[in-house]
Amino acid sequence: MRPCVALLLFLYVAVPGYGQVSDLPELGNKAAQVLSPIQERYIGQDFFWRLLSNGRYADDHELQDYLQSLGDRIGGQTGLHLTFSLIQDNSLNAFAVPGGYITFHTGLISTTQTESELASVVGHEIAHVTQRHLPRLLARADRQKVPALAAILASVLIGGQPGVAGAVTTQAALIANQLSYTREFEREADAIGIRLLAQADFDPKAMAEFFNKLERYSQHAGTEVPPFLQTHPLTYTRIAESRNRAREYPERVYTSSFEYYLAKARIRALFVERQDDPLPFFLEQANSPIVHERAAAEYGTALALLNDNDPVGAEKAIIDLSLRYPGHPWVQLLHGRIETKLEKFDDGIDRIRRILEKHPEERYISYYLAQAYLDSSQPASAHKSLRYQIRRNPDDWRLHHLLSKTNVALDRPAEADQSKAEYLGLLGNYKGAMAVLKRALKQTGKESYLGQSIQSRIKEFEELLRLKRQVVAF
Repeated sequence: MRPCVALLLFLYVAVPGYGQVSDLPELGNKAAQVLSPIQERYIGQDFFWRLLSNGRYADDHELQDYLQSLGDRIGGQTGLHLTFSLIQDNSLNAFAVPGGYITFHTGLISTTQTESELASVVGHEIAHVTQRHLPRLLARADRQKVPALAAILASVLIGGQPGVAGAVTTQAALIANQLSYTREFEREADAIGIRLLAQADFDPKAMAEFFNKLERYSQHAGTEVPPFLQTHPLTYTRIAESRNRAREYPERVYTSSFEYYLAKARIRALFVERQDDPLPFFLEQANSPIVHERAAAEYGTALALLNDNDPVGAEKAIIDLSLRYPGHPWVQLLHGRIETKLEKFDDGIDRIRRILEKHPEERYISYYLAQAYLDSSQPASAHKSLRYQIRRNPDDWRLHHLLSKTNVALDRPAEADQSKAEYLGLLGNYKGAMAVLKRALKQTGKESYLGQSIQSRIKEFEELLRLKRQVVAF
């Protein structure tokens, strides 16, 4: 990787952003010329591939879908394509990288008390993106001839915030000189974020409320300042300004969705670190005055028991909730997974299939249906289901990944490599895709129909890689 790319990614973590929307403030030609949209896309793809390869990536279908849906609701007005991801980490942090990739730590979601508080962070990060804060920072950095740091990307991805701290230490003069500029970015992101919040029907006051919570947290944390505050400087002026902007909107009551409470329960059951047993928490939450929170406690209990390899206890915990929410995807999926774990394959598959028919737009349900077929030794049914979904959603890398596993189960190694290559290619790993296809070609022969198809795809990936290298070297 070129050193300049590593520097770009460090600066993105410190001050996220990319893109521009026509109805937002004019940013100036200098900033727009620093990083082109195609450069941002390639850099973002590379980051996302590294994120997927990182052990902290929270590969949870329901949580990813919820976060993406929340982001689409808030950012849909911007006209940008945004990708939201989750990292398993108790710390309070969120950041964006080139190409519109916005990443949250599980700890930040768990710390919020309302969906509007979570939405306020989403809106804030989206505003960094729309205002092209990285190119604007790079425009100044370029004039100062800032030296590049080749090791920053690896330290940030693998070591988390200590990597950022190390970079800040070595570049203290630069950071000190840019500090007022980043505060300007933060105020701008606050203002636009509040507007996005209100337009998406979330509480505009939630941003100032969450800022206050972060400020109190940092006061009690001693030297352990939340990473979000390290990369997003917070001042009392910002809090006051956010509160004043929120007063411009009429007072009303805002409620959090059931999915918000279920998402927090999933994080508690599956991803909260330094915790021996989540069940006592859910037992206490079962007495909450909030109906959705009580139901989420039942859901979390069943999920925690399933995760602890106790499907019998999980089934007992989910029965009543499943009867009360017969049409809810998260509840019915969990019930179906429990049934397949208990080897009640017909019941589990039938339950998952019915909820997919009721919610065909919820693509992640099809992932579970395919996996249920595989678990029940029905790879042909999994193959049929996945091929149908891929025809409807050809750019879904997860479907291709599952199809690769299915072809392995069907003892079709060349087809498995084909599917794996499509999965890699959709994530921008063109070199990996070509390597897999060349392996498949050795198994099929160049003259067969499949062999000719593979050769044609190799050439397409070669061209994509050539174009990518023209823009930025990885």
